[in-house]
Amino acid sequence: MRQRPPILLLGLAILAVLVSLAPLSYLVIRLGEFGIDKVIANVVRERSLELLGNSVLLALAVAASAVVVGGFQAWLTTRSSLRGRALFAVLAALPLAMPSYVTAYAFTALFTGFRGFAAAWLVLTIGTAPYVYLAVSAALMRADSATEEVARSLGAGRWRVFKEVTWPSVRPAAVSGAMLSALYTLSDFGAVSILSFDTFTRAIYSAYRSSFDRSGAASLAAILVVLTIALLLIEPALRGKSVVTDSHTRKYSEIQLGWYAPVAVMLASAWVIVSLVLPAYSLVRWNQTGLSQVDLGEVSRALINSVGYAAGGGFIAVVFGLAVSVLAIRYRSTFTSALERSIWITHAVPGIVVALSLVFLSNRVLPEIYQTSTLVLIAYLILFLPNAIAAMQTPISQTPRELDEIAASLGSSRLQTLRRVIIPIAGPGILAGGALVSLAVLKELPATLLLRETGIETLATRLWSETSVSAYAAAAPYALLLVVVAGIPAWLLNRQVQAGSRAQSGIEQRIERE
Repeated sequence: MRQRPPILLLGLAILAVLVSLAPLSYLVIRLGEFGIDKVIANVVRERSLELLGNSVLLALAVAASAVVVGGFQAWLTTRSSLRGRALFAVLAALPLAMPSYVTAYAFTALFTGFRGFAAAWLVLTIGTAPYVYLAVSAALMRADSATEEVARSLGAGRWRVFKEVTWPSVRPAAVSGAMLSALYTLSDFGAVSILSFDTFTRAIYSAYRSSFDRSGAASLAAILVVLTIALLLIEPALRGKSVVTDSHTRKYSEIQLGWYAPVAVMLASAWVIVSLVLPAYSLVRWNQTGLSQVDLGEVSRALINSVGYAAGGGFIAVVFGLAVSVLAIRYRSTFTSALERSIWITHAVPGIVVALSLVFLSNRVLPEIYQTSTLVLIAYLILFLPNAIAAMQTPISQTPRELDEIAASLGSSRLQTLRRVIIPIAGPGILAGGALVSLAVLKELPATLLLRETGIETLATRLWSETSVSAYAAAAPYALLLVVVAGIPAWLLNRQVQAGSRAQSGIEQRIERE
């Protein structure tokens, strides 16, 4: 007989769904108030079409270049005989710790006139190529390399082997990474604003700040959401069929680069210089001036606010994410599955749209929370709850159900079982989910910029404010601190991933011996 879920968990999950659907509710209500004629007029005007072209072109360009760069790094570090590939593997993932708007600031402060489409394309490629690298690296390590070796032994050239054997096995991972890159580009606000390239997010913010007529901002937000949903709908067709591989594949032989080795080293080193060395040099250079002019009180307050928001955002995401994950895994039913899927509906809604929806709804329903930290934390919950759920579901599902039955036979209630059994066993995964959300909160800009309480600044908002008036020296300490602080949860996540990888490797070795 299926157990009924605890009322507390159901209540938390239902509340999370209602909050998560706020952005879509806002768009429906707002566009309905404007009237269809006004909405259509806003959508088809020349400015909207220009923004659509800019946003789509930038997203496609970044996705394509991220696949090229990330895929090349993945192949080089997992399949080639390149010397120092372990170092290049670490360096390939490092740009994830640096928010795109920090990279944009670093290049803008270093090179006069660094702005426009090409600048935005480079900065966002640096920030998103690691998504492709991580996905394709994992796919290459799981792929059956024996098939590639057989194809080569039968006389197939390298290009044919790649086209007919390697690419089908890594295509789903490459497309997923490209989709993440495109979605990130569509939702990015900080980098395109600093680099003065007009996309939907920058135009929505400008329309919201500069006009009392919010119909334009809402119409642009609706176009952006539709564009995002369209990308998600076409992804399955682009991914193609997954290639099933044997879990007991033998170790692959390294591909000898021969005289291509110096070229590969040169290309990989050049990307490291562009993506890491130049931004780091810029930060250090401007900090030498900025630290002598900085107001330590302002920096300290911004740091405390950033850490506070990150801790608060991580905590509430863990609380609500734990409720949803436990319901979806331990008490699965049509209703709990619907609750889980509802939260994912708005996962790809950009932060600027979430912020606009909360401004509107808080003024209409709960004006007391407008421009308070409560509203900021609600925005973080909407934006990053799916991240927490994704991180927590696997460790919760791996907790043996037999332990639940044993705890129940000893008189423990369902909530006591959750507290004494599930949470302790799945604790590392739950903490990883909290760290993931905290890292995302530290890097988040548009929602914090629009919703924060008057006078409250974070490292991200201070960096954006100083950079917007070209005060590069004043912005430098905030940028450097942001990278350092964001590196802490990134380091914790990396340790968790490495620990899981070592544990999985140990299990596989024991199975092979047996």
